[in-house]
Amino acid sequence: MKGLIYKDILAMRRLAGTYLLFFLVYGGLAIAGVFDISVLGGMVVLLGMMIPMSSISMDDTNGWARFAVASPVGRQGIIKGKYLFTLLTLAISTVLAGLLMAAATLLGIGENSPIDCLLITLCCTGAGLLLDAVLLPLTFQFGTEKARILNVIFFAVLFGSMVLLGGAASHNLSLLQPPAWLLAALPVLFALVSIGGFAISYCISQSIYAKKEF
Repeated sequence: MKGLIYKDILAMRRLAGTYLLFFLVYGGLAIAGVFDISVLGGMVVLLGMMIPMSSISMDDTNGWARFAVASPVGRQGIIKGKYLFTLLTLAISTVLAGLLMAAATLLGIGENSPIDCLLITLCCTGAGLLLDAVLLPLTFQFGTEKARILNVIFFAVLFGSMVLLGGAASHNLSLLQPPAWLLAALPVLFALVSIGGFAISYCISQSIYAKKEF
């Protein structure tokens, strides 16, 4: 299993510099005041999706799956390796974002407190888990090319809904107000949904890959 993760790390090392530069540029712009420092939380979501998807795309291009399914790790090991690699990517992105946001807070940049920065980073990590939980099974089922189209549709619906809700709130339109107990429990519920969704996604991907023909 370690070998599969190490393989993904080696395969992505050519792009790692680009992703890191991308991260640092946005971090620098946020620290310079061009963007709000909370934008770094979005980088966790973005990199948490881009890197695993790029890894699967490279595997498809190189015909890795045909070789890997015949290896001792088998189909289950391939899926397990991809999900562990996704978790590793999210963990590294979370640490980088947290460190940059902490540095900005110590420099007096932005209005967010250290606790706010931590909560933003963790919420974005949870969002990354949920999005990967949707994207990974789609990619294994339809392949990277078709999955990209489905991903665009998925994001259009997701962000379109967010824009509509934001517009409704800005125009003081009455929206359904959740009870106070639900708002208080929301962070815990979100964490449970993110982790549970990722676990369910793993089981779905295993089922898809077990039936996949190469």
